[in-house]
Amino acid sequence: MISDIQGVSGRAMLNAIAAGQRDPRALAQLARGSMRGKIRRLEEALDCSFFTAEHAAVLAMMLTTIDHYTTQIEELTAKITALTEPYLAQISQLDTIPGIGPVCAQDIIAEIGADMTVFPAAANLVSSARWSPLRRAPGGC
Repeated sequence: MISDIQGVSGRAMLNAIAAGQRDPRALAQLARGSMRGKIRRLEEALDCSFFTAEHAAVLAMMLTTIDHYTTQIEELTAKITALTEPYLAQISQLDTIPGIGPVCAQDIIAEIGADMTVFPAAANLVSSARWSPLRRAPGGC
């Protein structure tokens, strides 16, 4: 019913519950956008008759923790974006490889750098990146 509880509607409902709102109709009215078409089902799902003040206190702590980590992730993402800005061309090139997205491309550049002249041959690069295939002896040894 709610695909993202941290979306605008879900978060508004969770905040209201943590603040003491228990009326399913009032909570359902916090729905926005496409969720407005689900008001009746939301009212049924948002029955908080079992929800105690202790539950609300734990929910409030959890929301605070989520906000803390969300802020840290945003700060780290901004820092990574700034640090990788000089390598946008290389990141774009790596991103064209199937299975390598922008984040993986940033990881690759962070691990091996952008100067391939430090590797005498492709095999040295692959070995340095630990992408060399494993050679296992028969019998798993």
